[in-house]
Amino acid sequence: MNILILAEKKKKVQPILDVLKKRGHSTYLRLSKIVLVSKKTRTRVKAYGNELDEYDAVFIHARTSLAPFVEPLLEEFEKIGCYTNIKRGSYYTGWNEPYLMVTLTQEQVAIPKSISTGSAKNVEAISNKISYPAIVKTYLGKKVHHVLLVNSSRELKLFAKSLKTEIDGFLVREFIQGDVISCAVIGEKIFAVKRKCTQIAKEICEGKMFKLSEKEEDLVLSAAKATGYDIARIDLVKGKIIKVEPIIPIEEFNIACGEQIENHIANYLIDKALEHEANKIIPYDFLGIRKFISKTIFAPLLKEWAKLWRD
Repeated sequence: MNILILAEKKKKVQPILDVLKKRGHSTYLRLSKIVLVSKKTRTRVKAYGNELDEYDAVFIHARTSLAPFVEPLLEEFEKIGCYTNIKRGSYYTGWNEPYLMVTLTQEQVAIPKSISTGSAKNVEAISNKISYPAIVKTYLGKKVHHVLLVNSSRELKLFAKSLKTEIDGFLVREFIQGDVISCAVIGEKIFAVKRKCTQIAKEICEGKMFKLSEKEEDLVLSAAKATGYDIARIDLVKGKIIKVEPIIPIEEFNIACGEQIENHIANYLIDKALEHEANKIIPYDFLGIRKFISKTIFAPLLKEWAKLWRD
């Protein structure tokens, strides 16, 4: 059984690596060391010149802004057939917040009322269609350029008129006053922390462990499923989802919950790797022959055969 941890910085995933290492399943690669090699109709995921096709589970820890690189990785890992904690397409969704809101709404996941537009000229038309106070975000490309809280339709219009540069998009979202509940989701497990909030919520490590209602649990799991994350950080306020991202701040949740979140993540990855390993029992795995053949010209044919065998 082989588990690969891919991350931007080793420090962020070190607790998970430590747990896996004790159990003999620890392999780490910095995301920047991975390359995608495309030739004719084939693309291969490689590190240090070697193909990454021997893993049963891959855990990816990266910002959604890296979607243009991570998504092709996910596609190739899906072709290989190994487990990843993120479904293909999820990073493109998470990278584009207005689209994320649309995706959650389409999957009937409760969110604050949100309106998005591609032009400042439309802001006046939408200003009376939302309740106040409201959070306003502007985008250049998919990067957030401005974030502010407006208390009236007039404030929103004045802000739109004050913009001196061309904006690619607006998101206007109702601001719901209340304590923020931050959740670490690992498969079907949820660890929740309640944080006091006026206009700015306290840090997770300053919050207190909180027991979700059954309805809230269903909401959080539905949000994770809708966005394609098996492991995620999800925030909600008064039964409305306000944040979904694939990175869990492990240390902060450990402080607030009195848990070791890394143990739960490691256990989940091991279970997924074992599940994958059990489904890949094919003749050429015997005595390392699979690895040897993967370096020959017969590798593409045998990989396709292996896929048919699993199916």
